[in-house]
Order: sequence, then C-alpha cells, then structure tokens
Amino acid sequence: MGIGLDNYTVRESMRQVENYLSNDVLNTIENISMQMLIASETDPVVHNVISELDLSVIGEKEILKAADADSMQRVQETEQNDFSYEFYRRIERNKRSIFVLGQTEEDVQKVKAELQEAFPKLILAGEYALENCVGNLDAVINEMNATTPDVIVSILPSPLQEHFFAEHKDKMSATIWFGMGELGVHGKKHGLGSFVKNRLHLGRLKNSMNKYQDQEKSGEAE
Repeated sequence: MGIGLDNYTVRESMRQVENYLSNDVLNTIENISMQMLIASETDPVVHNVISELDLSVIGEKEILKAADADSMQRVQETEQNDFSYEFYRRIERNKRSIFVLGQTEEDVQKVKAELQEAFPKLILAGEYALENCVGNLDAVINEMNATTPDVIVSILPSPLQEHFFAEHKDKMSATIWFGMGELGVHGKKHGLGSFVKNRLHLGRLKNSMNKYQDQEKSGEAE
C-alpha cells in the first residue's frame, strides 16, 4: 500500500519515546487502525501523515495478521494496548504534562477521567473539545500552546485527526503528538458487530496489500 509501519516491541518503542522527550522538536506518534490504512488509499492527507510519523503504533492485531507479522508477543501487546499504558507511565514518571484534544466534550471527559484514575500523578495541562469551538480553529491551537503541554493527546477520529494535524502541526509547541484516534475512546471493542466489522476490514486490507504487491511485481518485470 506504499506505507511502511513500525512493528517495534513495546520496550523498543519506549526507547524511542525517551529520545523524543529529550529533544525540542515535535515528534509524532499515532495508533494505526485498519480503518486508517483503508482510508489512506483514497485520502492523500491520511496517507502522508501515516507515512511521515516518527513512530507508528499498530493498534489492531488484524494488521499484524494481514502483514504476517503476528508473533505471539506482538499480538498480546497489541490486544492489551500495552504501548499506551507504558507511554503514560513514562510520561507520569518523567513529570511531563499532557493536553487532551477530542471532538466531543463527552469523549474528552471520559478519557480524562480514565487517565486520572489509572495514572493519578499524571499532569493534565488542559483539554479541548472541537465541538466547543465557535470560530477559527487557530483558537484551539492558541489555547493549547498557552498551557505549554509536553504531550498533545489526540482522540479525534480519523481522518479528522490527520487533517487537523496536517493543517496545524507547524503551530504546535509540544514535544510529542500522540494520535490515539478513536482507539483512545473505544480501546476495547467487543461484541458480534465489532467482530464482523473487523473481519470486513481485514479482508479489504489484505486485498489492498495484495494489489499493491502485484503492482510492485509488475513494475519490476517491466
């Protein structure tokens, strides 16, 4: 599909995070879902944002299966959302602050409460729900930067998340952009409807990967 994804173990990823926390540029991390990969085929903004991430975190085990990279360790880490847990532990331990950015006030308050319960010493610099913005989105960036967070945690749904980031990344003064996307709000999905949806996404993802590989082979043959 023309996109390279990182498949680091959680321990390897945490080494990257430590490096990001020690520099003074905006480092980009996002949870990658099957829906995002499928959207990247037709949405160049999503494609470019994913391609240029400093660290891509595979957020669904079906992606590992589609890429034949589903070792027991990586499947377990992905299923249990180990990266996010260790990420927030690291932020908490380093006494860094976060800013929660979401689409709705309900989602923002839900994630904020969950983080406060799981990581009571985590410093919350502020939060913002885009549904509350009545004017230019620059107001969101201004409020965000005013709180001087170390980490911007986005729970915006894709592709809104990627479009927001692409448009405003040069104005952000944080050290890390962590795009959790909808996986941040609905991290644990259960039920028959979710199972069927995942199977459909897996089929589409495999078809897209096979199509891309066939195109690559055709190009080499020529």
